[in-house]
Amino acid sequence: MGQSRTNDEREKEKGMRTKRREKWFVAALAMVCLSVAVAAWARGPRGEPGFGGPGRGGLPGGGLLERLLDPCRGACFDTARSCGEAAETDAVSCAESTCPTEIQGAQSACETDRRSDECRTALGTLKDCLEPCLDTLHTAVTSCRDALGTCREACSATTPTPGS
Repeated sequence: MGQSRTNDEREKEKGMRTKRREKWFVAALAMVCLSVAVAAWARGPRGEPGFGGPGRGGLPGGGLLERLLDPCRGACFDTARSCGEAAETDAVSCAESTCPTEIQGAQSACETDRRSDECRTALGTLKDCLEPCLDTLHTAVTSCRDALGTCREACSATTPTPGS
């Protein structure tokens, strides 16, 4: 007799593939949401660069030169990055625990054709379900950005400016 797999083994393998697909879908959705949030986060008030790149108060080399010349601001950037990563992790956990049925529905509906009406409807349902998670993510990212600004201001108050 050959080494054929049993139905239980096939079902287990299929379940593992489905779980991987679910995690990928949630991660991809979270990354889309986060990328929108980070794009807004990377801009300070009035659309100025928020990470010390060229512009008001930033150096032409961007964050690297800023870190080398001002370790205090470098620490601010590290803290802000950690804050943003924590916000993303929390958003993914929120999505997975709040909307598992909607995630599964969207995965099934969008598996063959992401442009279909069925997929669009399922994504709309998922988006509605994710609203509290996205609101929390937005609030967290705003807090991270505000903390970065406060930290940078504190660094500026303690770091002498050249020529003074």
